[in-house]
Parts: sequence; structure tokens; C-alpha cells
Amino acid sequence: MMAAATLTGTASAAAIAQDDERCVQIGSISGYTVIDDRNLVLRHGANNYVLVTTATRCSGMRYGVQIGTSIRGNQRLCRPLSEYVVPEDGWRCRIAALEAVDSLEAAQAIVEERRASSD
Repeated sequence: MMAAATLTGTASAAAIAQDDERCVQIGSISGYTVIDDRNLVLRHGANNYVLVTTATRCSGMRYGVQIGTSIRGNQRLCRPLSEYVVPEDGWRCRIAALEAVDSLEAAQAIVEERRASSD
């Protein structure tokens, strides 16, 4: 079975907890910002951000998303990832990477740099 947490809003969502690995606590997500069809930034607290990159294009994220976990009751996103983003159209987009970043602007710069290097 799977669990899902719905994220709504137009601007930023996450919480990184330290265990043996770095995890995002789903319940402490306070907002999110979609950068493009593969990247969104989760925000928790006043100054904590995580860049989430999906394995493939994930259209529809701008209108609200859910974060799903593959294990029922799991309320964390951790590596290795079997979690996914579910945009409004219902398609599941597997999360490929989570990266702690200093700010929304830093995440946008990383995405732009990757885009430029892939051209």
C-alpha cells in the first residue's frame, strides 16, 4: 500500500531530519515552488530548502502535487528513493534525487546550470 501527502499552494515545501541518512519529513513541509517539469523546491521552517528532481518529465506540477511513499505509514522521503510526486493529472513521477540547498535561488541556479550543460 502507499501513503500520500497533498501539497497545495503556489509558492514553496520539506524538513530534513538527520538519521543515518538525510530525510525529508513530509509532515513538516511548509510550502513548495515548482521550477520546471522535473524540479521543485520543498521548504520547511524559515530557511531550509530541498531540491526535488524527478526521474522524468512531470507535467501538471504547477497546480498542486502530492508526495507519495511506497510504504504505508512512511512519512519520510529518504535515499534510496521509492517515493514519487503525483501532479493533478494523476501520473506518478518517481523522485530521482533530493538535494539540500541554501535557498530557492540556489536551487534555480543548479537547475539552470544543468540545463545549460545538457544543451
